[in-house]
Amino acid sequence: GICYTIMATFIMLPDGDVIQEWDSSGGGASSYTDVDNDNGDTEYAFSNTANERLIVDMTAPSVASGDVDTIDSVTIKISAAYTHASLNTGVTVQQGGLAADSSSISNGSDTIAVASGGSYATYSGAAETTSDGSDAWVYGDLTGLQLSLTKFRSSRFGELRISYLYAEVAYTAAAAEDNATFFGANF
Repeated sequence: GICYTIMATFIMLPDGDVIQEWDSSGGGASSYTDVDNDNGDTEYAFSNTANERLIVDMTAPSVASGDVDTIDSVTIKISAAYTHASLNTGVTVQQGGLAADSSSISNGSDTIAVASGGSYATYSGAAETTSDGSDAWVYGDLTGLQLSLTKFRSSRFGELRISYLYAEVAYTAAAAEDNATFFGANF
């Protein structure tokens, strides 16, 4: 038969709180529900204090393990705005959690510069090809994935706002065979 290799992606959204040091647009401490959909200033988490952390658990993958041959990379994506009129700010993004083999997911961090002016834009961390800096991702690692945001520096006159936080998973689909020849030969 003919085999096809298909490169594809799916996203994983926040579905639980681990650490919430940021504030919510609705008042009080932020929650994963502040960053689980792309709705701009309708609902968001914000910080203006250096080193405040927001860490969330992620939903289970939306693609079944049998449909995935390999996990090629995992990328943190955010929709962010910074309300200061002229200065940029930064946020450090990091993947963490517990891998399938009970080791820690730890593949470095990226500091992203977020532009001033208050308009939302999508920013990406690096496409991480390993779960721990050396071992390739396996499907089971995704069930323990956590995403972390840390405010890079204090901002006296502006808020860093995050309205959407998700993991984009690039994968190679499991091979699908063309069985037309096989079935045709039996009739």
